Amino acid sequence: MSAYNESYYGNGTEVSNTTDHVEKQQYNYYAMLLTLLIFVIVFGNVLVCMAVSREKALQTTTNYLIVSLAVADLLVATLVMPWVVYLEVVGEWRFSKIHCDIFVTLDVMMCTASILNLCAISIDRYTAVAMPMLYNTRYSSKRRVTVMITVVWVLSFAISSPLLFGLNNTDTRDDSLCIIANPAFVVYSSIVSFYVPFIITLLVYVQIYVVLQKRRKRVNTKRSAQRTEDDAVPKILIQEAVEHSNDMELDMASSTSLPEKKKLAPAATGHQLLTPASSNPYPSSAPPSPMVSRLNAENGHAKDGNVSKAAKEIETQALSNGKAQTSVKAINKRKMSQQKEKKATQMLAIVLGVFIICWLPFFITHILNIYCKVPVEMYNAFTWLGYVNSAVNPIIYTTFNVEFRKAFIKILHC
Repeated sequence: MSAYNESYYGNGTEVSNTTDHVEKQQYNYYAMLLTLLIFVIVFGNVLVCMAVSREKALQTTTNYLIVSLAVADLLVATLVMPWVVYLEVVGEWRFSKIHCDIFVTLDVMMCTASILNLCAISIDRYTAVAMPMLYNTRYSSKRRVTVMITVVWVLSFAISSPLLFGLNNTDTRDDSLCIIANPAFVVYSSIVSFYVPFIITLLVYVQIYVVLQKRRKRVNTKRSAQRTEDDAVPKILIQEAVEHSNDMELDMASSTSLPEKKKLAPAATGHQLLTPASSNPYPSSAPPSPMVSRLNAENGHAKDGNVSKAAKEIETQALSNGKAQTSVKAINKRKMSQQKEKKATQMLAIVLGVFIICWLPFFITHILNIYCKVPVEMYNAFTWLGYVNSAVNPIIYTTFNVEFRKAFIKILHC
């Protein structure tokens, strides 16, 4: 959003004409640091795009939106920031009004695209958390992400395009400055480009938090109900043996008797092993199975402490006819999926938080500057703080996402 602070470059020219050689050198060093920032932004966001294009594990709906955000950051670094560095060094605009309008339009458009991409990501996260069945439909997901990315960029252009059609041509416009000369557009673009998407995104993340809290409460309620149930059926956790495969030991206890240990032959299947003690625990019709497990249940509830994290969990329920019904827990898979979605949501919430920290100070001073002059140094500092955000996102992905980290390392080692 550098175009919003060019109102100071005219003053910068006067200052540079009265400064000595040492101060000019310092100013050029400052421009060199800004140029370095451009290279950092390009490097980091190119890595993000390459990682998603190369790694199949990263080709998800959310990551396609992250690529769209990375493209917006790349365009800021390549099409907008070089001109800002030029203005920092030269102190005035020496090109035509049309070139200025294109530059200002691109600046507004890319910042708008960034916040709208974050808004789209928040909606995607809400769909993943609140409506997982809809979210996991492959065709629906591809169509949805295509529509979302298209809407983001069309809206971004629509919001910024009035500057290309003469809205920036006012009677008071100074050709030596490349600024948004129309105060009404400053307010309009700030509200539509930043504040409205920001509020929507914030509300969506609040809804995501509410959904996660309700889910956690529901799970805790179910656990409590299972523990207090009078006619609780035996729930047994099976742990696959890694080293010992000669025999099985079954520990079961009821509420009225002490634990009873039984040696089971390896030929028994998991289905029969899980059947509560009866007169015939080893039906002759059972097919052999090499599964070797240790089962431990007390009062109908499994001791989680004895179960390895890598163990496969199987839930068994005693039926009225004396048989046992066994199924590999689909619940475990669902829980893992929910945990994955939760971590992804947390990472993207951090991305949003950093974006707000970087850009909110600028947009506050941007509107205030219409009514009262903000110090030049503060305005410029807040502008570049906003640009720093484009370099931070790849660092966040590397820190909080293992798949991105592995992909970056793989690319850099090539």
